[in-house]
Amino acid sequence: MNLFKEDTRHEEGKSVPIKNIEAVQDLTNIIRTNLGPNGLSKLVVTHLDKVIVTRRTETVLYNLTVEHPVAKLVVMAAKNQADEVGDGTTQIVAWIGELLSKIKPLILMRLPIKDIQTGLDLSLEHALNLLPKLAVHEITDPFNLDQVTKVLKPVIGAKMSGQEDFLAPLVAKACIDICPKNPANFNVDNVRFAKVMGGIVTDSSVVRGFCIPRTTEGEIKKVTNAKIAVFGCAIDRDEGETKGTIVMNTADELQSYTAKEEMRMKAIVEEIISSGANVVVTGSTVSEIALHYLEQNHIMVIKILSKFDLRRFCLATHATSLVRLGKPTAEELGFCHSIRVTEVGGMEVLIISQEEDEDDESSSSSSSSEKAAVTSRVSTIILRSSTQAALDDVERVMIDAVNTYKDMVKNSMFVAGGGAFEAELSQQMLAFGATQTNLAQYSIGAFAESLLCVPRILAETAGMNANETITQLTHAHAQGKVNTGVNVESLSLEDMKEKGIFDSLYLKEWVLRFGVDCVKTVLSVDSIIMSKPAGIKPPGERTIGGADQD
Repeated sequence: MNLFKEDTRHEEGKSVPIKNIEAVQDLTNIIRTNLGPNGLSKLVVTHLDKVIVTRRTETVLYNLTVEHPVAKLVVMAAKNQADEVGDGTTQIVAWIGELLSKIKPLILMRLPIKDIQTGLDLSLEHALNLLPKLAVHEITDPFNLDQVTKVLKPVIGAKMSGQEDFLAPLVAKACIDICPKNPANFNVDNVRFAKVMGGIVTDSSVVRGFCIPRTTEGEIKKVTNAKIAVFGCAIDRDEGETKGTIVMNTADELQSYTAKEEMRMKAIVEEIISSGANVVVTGSTVSEIALHYLEQNHIMVIKILSKFDLRRFCLATHATSLVRLGKPTAEELGFCHSIRVTEVGGMEVLIISQEEDEDDESSSSSSSSEKAAVTSRVSTIILRSSTQAALDDVERVMIDAVNTYKDMVKNSMFVAGGGAFEAELSQQMLAFGATQTNLAQYSIGAFAESLLCVPRILAETAGMNANETITQLTHAHAQGKVNTGVNVESLSLEDMKEKGIFDSLYLKEWVLRFGVDCVKTVLSVDSIIMSKPAGIKPPGERTIGGADQD
């Protein structure tokens, strides 16, 4: 998929800044319709001919080949937004295109670029000062399930309308379960997703622990109060550092050699048993004789070949991965309340859970203090849906929700959603621009008008009359109804605070920061210089009658 806009300095009498703005608008016109619950999806065909249907801008931009170097600046801004916040990529791309379209007439009027950039700096500074005053909701306890669920619902509803009531509590529980005592240290990578095809979305569940789509190596399928020994090496006989040849002349010599190998492995297994471990995990292979002795002693054997999954397993169980065979110490052993193999949608899934199984009487044998002290640093959401494409779409939405929780622990303030925040900020920025007496007032006005692109897009995708909706919205905010926004369900203007529709203040802040920086960079470009690869390409060979050959 290519997006190419050839840039010529004097083509059709257009200046380079105007051509650059048009190149950016070509990109933003593709992305802007993704915004909102009624946004339109994009069918993306990757370089491997994989078909993806999604409304997630980050996924679209990742698979979109942008040739114009100025349009690439917008892609970079969106990627920076995704890295910093984890969401809001559609908003920043749409707003950059709208802001440049409002600045375009100023360039045609020969307004100096320096004055436009000065006005943008003043606008950003004033807008950032206004942000705390526009907050309408605050999370006082990041460990409160109801409070967290309330702010996650709009995030999920914006991309999967109708599923937010079920999915939001799942994400909230998964995030709260592994959130450290200092919420600022929350790591989004500790919330994992296991996709199991079959069933519907409402069959999804949360496991406080780790989930692997595989079964155990032996016949033992369930262990409670598991003490876990993790080995990053193979559970097999030692291999020499150099190659050697053993010559055996009789059957007795072969039998003696085999017996010695068996006794050596039996001694290793006995050392593991003496540590109290009843589960053995390896990141490599398990020999048949080792598996035989482990099974004899009722020890569960798990093989995890992915080093990333092995690392997350250690995080979930507080275990230490050993690079040597032998007896692990008490500090190196991991612990979890239960490890069991469960069939989910026709697939065997290994669930390592830190939640106590109330139905298992054996779990009561462990001391309550020991159970209370052990918590998992990994939480897994088991996603269910009918197709792989639907599973991937649900996972992308859940990732955005997890990132919103990360933003919430950084800044617990929220603003009114549905375009209410943008409409109110636009009104206040217009009032600020009216107080300026220099040429910067024009770019401040363009900044204020461009903010209305969010409620405009919401109205357009919902089938409302965009111009009429924006006029009514502006009039409502002029009368002091600061929380009025576009309700795409009732197709009317309503108070977003009462409806419980909020947006992260942290997200809005970085949309403004990255957006203004990108626009200033685009405006500062007056020439595009492309370098060619070094060396001279040799001419192709010519042969008589070559044109006749197929």
